[in-house]
Amino acid sequence: MSDPWGRLCDVRQLLTSAASGPRLEAARQWLFALGPSGRALVVGATQEAASELVRTAALASGAAFGWQRFTLGRLAAVVASDALAARGLSPLSPLGVEAVCARVVHQLKGNLGRFEPVADQPGLPRALSRTVQELRLAGARPGGDLGRILDTYETELRQAGLADRAEVFRLALESDSPLLSLPALLLDVPLRAPVEERFVARLAGPVLAVAPQTDADRIGRALGVSPAMLSEVADTSLARVQQRLFIEGTAPPTPLGDDVLLLSAPGESRECVEIARLIRREAQRGVPFDRMAVLLRSPSQYRPLLEEAFARAGIPAHFAAGTLRPDPAGRAFLALLACAAEGLSARRFAEYLSLGEVPEAVSGAPPPAPAPGDRWVPPDEELTARAGQEPAAAQDPAPPADVEAPVVAGNLRAPRHWEQFLMEAAVIGGRDRWERRLKGLEAQLRMNLLAFAEEEARSERLRRQLEELGALREFALPLLDALASLPERGSWAAWLDPLTALAARALREPARVLSLLAELAPMGPVGPVSLAEVRLVLGRRLTELSVPPSGRRQGKVYVAPVASARGLGFDTVFVPGLAEKLFPHKVLEDPLLRDRLRGDFPELETSQDRIAAERLALRLAAGAAKSRLVLSWPRIDLSQGRARVPSFYGLEVMRAAEGTLPGFAALSRRAEQAAQARAGWPAPPDSRDAIDEAEHDLALLARALRDPAASRGTAAYLLGANPYLGRAVRVRARRWRRRWTSADGVVEPGAEALAALQAHQPAARPYSATALQNYASCPYKFVLQAVHRLAPREVPEAIDEIDPLSRGSL
Repeated sequence: MSDPWGRLCDVRQLLTSAASGPRLEAARQWLFALGPSGRALVVGATQEAASELVRTAALASGAAFGWQRFTLGRLAAVVASDALAARGLSPLSPLGVEAVCARVVHQLKGNLGRFEPVADQPGLPRALSRTVQELRLAGARPGGDLGRILDTYETELRQAGLADRAEVFRLALESDSPLLSLPALLLDVPLRAPVEERFVARLAGPVLAVAPQTDADRIGRALGVSPAMLSEVADTSLARVQQRLFIEGTAPPTPLGDDVLLLSAPGESRECVEIARLIRREAQRGVPFDRMAVLLRSPSQYRPLLEEAFARAGIPAHFAAGTLRPDPAGRAFLALLACAAEGLSARRFAEYLSLGEVPEAVSGAPPPAPAPGDRWVPPDEELTARAGQEPAAAQDPAPPADVEAPVVAGNLRAPRHWEQFLMEAAVIGGRDRWERRLKGLEAQLRMNLLAFAEEEARSERLRRQLEELGALREFALPLLDALASLPERGSWAAWLDPLTALAARALREPARVLSLLAELAPMGPVGPVSLAEVRLVLGRRLTELSVPPSGRRQGKVYVAPVASARGLGFDTVFVPGLAEKLFPHKVLEDPLLRDRLRGDFPELETSQDRIAAERLALRLAAGAAKSRLVLSWPRIDLSQGRARVPSFYGLEVMRAAEGTLPGFAALSRRAEQAAQARAGWPAPPDSRDAIDEAEHDLALLARALRDPAASRGTAAYLLGANPYLGRAVRVRARRWRRRWTSADGVVEPGAEALAALQAHQPAARPYSATALQNYASCPYKFVLQAVHRLAPREVPEAIDEIDPLSRGSL
C-alpha cells in the first residue's frame, strides 16, 4: 500500500498572508491532498479553530479518519504524558499556579524585600503567577527578591510533584513520541516563548504552517524556512486595510467602498444595538449568522451588552469565551467560609441564606455528604490531555432547571423567616450560643402559644413559626458543625475533602464550586495553608460565574475575543470599542519586573512588544473578514457623562483604505452619520430598521410627532394591541378637553341624581363652617363628608397598660 502522503515527505512550508481566507484555503488543500485515510496533526491556535478546519476539509473530501486536532499546549501534554507519569507529576492549572504563589508569599512573609508592603494584598499572588510563568517559559533567571521568589516557587513544585506549563513543555522536548513524526499543519499558532519554538522545531514530519505576517518570523525561525506570501489580487477597501494596516508608505487616494464601514453610537449599549441592527441587515442580504463574527478587545465590557442586544433582536449568538455573571453559589460558599473564619458569625450565615442557595433537604436537615468519588468533578484543562483522547464535541445544552420553582417536597429555596429568627434570637456567633439562643427563642414562642391559645389566628401563626424555627435548627446546626470542623491549618489535601463535602451539602447547585476545587487537586501535598489563604485563592474565581459556550456555534453569530479569531474566517466581521483606552488598551509595564530590568533578558516581553500585540489584534480582526469589516466606537461614556475620543486606530484604518489620513473631527462626523443614532431617542429613524417592538413603536411615534398631518392614524394600532394602553391613552386624551369629564374624576349625574341633590343645595339647607371649608378645598371631599355623611374610620388609641406576659418578656 502506497504512503498517502509520500509526496509531502521532508517538505516544510510557511505560508503567510494578511487575510485569513487564503491561509485557510491553503490549509484545506493541504489536508485534502493527504486523502481521507492519511494521518496528520492539526495544531490550531484554539481547539475550535482546529475543529472548524477539520470539519470543512472533511466535508470537501467526503470523510476523514486520521486527522487529530490539538492546540500546542495539548500536543505538548500528550507528548510529555509518559514522562509526567514516570516522575509522578501532575499538570497544574492556572488556578493551581496562583495557589502555589499564594503559598510562596505566605512562606516568605517578612523576607519579600520590595514586595513586603503589598504582601497582604490579594493581587500579589495573581501578579506573581503571571510573571513567574513568563520567566519560566522564557528560561530567564532574575536575581534579587524576584529570583528568591522564583526559587521558592520551583521548590514547592518539586516537593508537591507538580508541573506547570513550562515544565510540561520541557518534558515534551525530552520525550519521544510517534506523533512528532506525523505530517503536521500549524494553523495560525502563536509562539510566545522560546520553549514553544524549540518544541515546534522537533516536528520531524512534513509541516505546513500558515500564519499572519507578524507571526511569520518566529515560526520561520522554529521551522528553519522562509515565509512565502500567498497571492492577494483583490483591490478593494477591505483588501487595502488588510495589506496596508500599520505599514508605512504612501498610496494613491481611493474612495472608501461599502466593504469597510466606520460608525459611532452614544454609549456602548447603543453601539451594541447598532451592531445587532447591522447583523439583521446582513442576514436579510443572505449572509448566514455563522458567517458573521463580533470580535472584542474589551470582552468584559461588551459581552453583557451584546448579550442583551442580541436577545432583543432575536439573534442567536455563540459566546466562544462564555459569559461572566454573578455567581450566587460561589458567593454563598464564600459567605460560609467567612462564617467559619469569624467564629460561626450569624451575620455571615444570614448572608449565605439571603443568596437563596439552600439545597434540597430531607425533613429540614442538609443532605448527607457524598462519597469522595461521587463529588469530584474533573477540571477541563489543556494540560490534562491523554494520548488518543479527542476533545468532546460541543453539545447543545439541556433545558435549564426551574430554579424559581416553589418550595415542594422539602426543597428549601430561601426560607423567608430564617433571617428574622436569627435577629429575634440575638444570635452572634459560637456553636454553643447558637444552640442556646435558638432554644430560648423556641421557649418564648411556646409561652406565647399558651398565652394566646384562645386566639385562633395568632395561635396558628405561632405554630407555623415553631415549625419554621425547627427547620432552621435542623438545617443550620449540622452545617455549623461542618464549618467548625474545618482544619485550622493543613495541606491542600486536608482542605479539599471537607470543602467539597461542605459544598455538596450547603449549595443547591454545587457543580461550579466542585469543579473549581477539582482544579486544586494536584495541589494536595502543598501546605500547610490557613483558612485565610483558602479564601484568598478561591475568592476571585467564586464571585463570578464563567458560563461556558452554549453548544455548537453553527447557525449563530460568533462572539469572541480578538485572539480567538486565529484560524477562523467570516464573511462579515464587527469590531466594537475602537475608542481610546478600549482598543488599543493602555500599555502598562509589568508591576513586578519593569522594562529596565527586562533588558537583560531579550526573551521577555517589553512595552514595545505589548504595543505590537495591540496592533496585531486589529490586524487579526481585519484579516478575519472576507466581504465586509465594520468598526465602531462609543462617542459618549454614559457612565461618567463625558465624551469619548475615537482611537487613532480608526485613523489608521482610513489611511490604509483611502490612502489619506483624515482628522479626528472628520472621522467623527463620518462615523456619526453612518449610524444616525442619537442619545435622546433610542430608536432608528425608519421603523423598518427596528430590532424589537419597542423600537418599532418609538420610530412610528417620532414620525407622527414630526409630521402629525401626514402621519394621522399611524399609531392607531397601539390602541388595539394593548387594551390597557388604549384605555390609558383615551383617558389622557379626555383630560385635555375644555370641560370636565369622567377622566378628571367628575361623575356626570342623571336626572334622578340631580333631583336627589336639590335637597342639598346651599340655598336649601345650612352647612357648618368646616363643611364649607372642605367645599372650598375639595368639592368631592365636601360631598362625601356633608352629603353622604362619610368620615375617616376612628382608630382607638392604645391603652398604656402592659400585660404580665409582656412585662415579663421585657
